[in-house]
Order: sequence, then C-alpha cells, then structure tokens
Amino acid sequence: MVTVAVGLLIAAFLPALPGERSAGISQMLSLAGEQRIRRMFAAALLIYVGHFAAYTYLAPFVQEFAHIQGQALGALLFTFGLAAVAGNLAGGALAARSAPSSVLIMTLLMLGSLTALLMFVGNPWLLWPVILVWGFAFGMIPITTQIWCFEASNDRVEGVQALLVCVVNLSIGGGAFIGGVVSGRAGFTAAIVIGAVCAALSMFTVALAIRSSSLHRLICR
Repeated sequence: MVTVAVGLLIAAFLPALPGERSAGISQMLSLAGEQRIRRMFAAALLIYVGHFAAYTYLAPFVQEFAHIQGQALGALLFTFGLAAVAGNLAGGALAARSAPSSVLIMTLLMLGSLTALLMFVGNPWLLWPVILVWGFAFGMIPITTQIWCFEASNDRVEGVQALLVCVVNLSIGGGAFIGGVVSGRAGFTAAIVIGAVCAALSMFTVALAIRSSSLHRLICR
C-alpha cells in the first residue's frame, strides 16, 4: 500500500520530464564499439562484481573470524551504510572536478580496504576503520562511474546510461553468485579475496583508460 501511495503522489505532483531523444540499437552498438567506453564498462563491471562477491558474505566472514554477533554485527553494517552515504557525497564532488581520477581513487580505496580486511579482521580496533573505508568506497562507485561514462559519451547519455544499467545489474547478481560459489568451496575468506582481486583489476583498467585518454589528447593537439 505504501508503494502504491508513493507512486500516486509522484504521478500527481511531479512534472513530466520526457527525454529529448531515445537511445536506439545503433547508438548502443556505436558506444560498445568504442574502446574507451568498453574499458569504462569493464572497470565498472569488475568493481561491482568484486564488491558484491565480498559484501554479500561480509556478515558470516566477520562472524567466523572476528566473532562479532548480534547487535555488534548490526552496528558494523550500519556503520558501513553511513560511510556509503558520505562516500556518495564525496564521490560526486570529486567527480565534478575529475571523473577519471575519482574512479581511480575509488578503486584504490576498495582494494586497500578489502586487503586490510583480510589482514586485520581479527583486530576490532582496525576492523571498524576498515569497514568505514570500504563503505565510503562503495558509496563512491555509482556516482563516479556514471559521471565518468557520461562525460565520455559525447552527448549520447541515453545510450551509455542504458548500457551501464545493464552492466551494473548483471554485475550485482553475478558478483553475489561468484561469491557464493567460491565461499561454498573455499570458505568466506575466498569471497573477500575475489573482491580484492576484482578491485585490483578494475584499478588497472581505469589507469589504462586514463593513460590512453591522455595520450589521445596529446596526439590530437
């Protein structure tokens, strides 16, 4: 009932905002054919897969190795969520200055926090700051990757947004599935390792995209 009520309120009071144009198949194929766009999508796919492979199994991981249970576990996850809100705000501000750099910073924070989690999960004094950094990095993912892709779309925002939504949704489900498979076979630590590896690969892909873009600008001058 609440969902229906909210939907009716939106329909009644929000003005219609029709798109200026639609994104056809030809536009999406054109975008998918560009190497820099493919690299951006690859970086986004890797970081989302890595995050959800690890985060989906964060609770049982800390229960097993940090012996955090009940209300303390809830507080830890709540802290993660608060940090994600802060990361989203900071990510938007950073992306407004330099979208590629903001994505690179985000992948670095993700890699660092997941690596630190593997190292310090048994130390409660270090575990909480690590979770804060991870949450902050996760909050940066949506806003930084979207702005980065939008800036590179050359006024084909509709097409790049549609493709990015597909990539993100596949990555969320795929990441959780991969995390489940590896944790079922090798334990919950393996899911965190997968997250760290994906973050490292994403960071490398972003750095490669930035380098290629810089070289392209130099050649065009």
